[in-house]
Amino acid sequence: MASKKSASSSRHIRLEVLSVLRSTETDVHGAVIWVAAGEFEPSNVPLGPRLLLVFGDEIRSEKLPSAVTIRLTSPPDILGVLPPEIAGQVERFVAKNRDTLLRHWRGEIDTRETLDLLEKVRP
Repeated sequence: MASKKSASSSRHIRLEVLSVLRSTETDVHGAVIWVAAGEFEPSNVPLGPRLLLVFGDEIRSEKLPSAVTIRLTSPPDILGVLPPEIAGQVERFVAKNRDTLLRHWRGEIDTRETLDLLEKVRP
């Protein structure tokens, strides 16, 4: 298992600022990616632009407290533990789509435009 950093397990997540991407939209297999539009955790130390990754193919908000946070840095900063094959897919997805994801984060484009612009990661 690839491990980089640990993230806080207690989160207050506002679902209205999240969009969901299944593996059919990303080619990141074995995971659902939740895309955030702006900060959503009241915190003394905001994490900044990021994605949340939940293992499996189910879209269930109950899984979000155990999600792995991926910061949209270059290279992506993974705050948690991902199997190496998923970590590689996530890193390629973020690298390929960083500009679009950051524009969505900043509110420059809406969810529909974000989904239209995102590119899948080909194995």
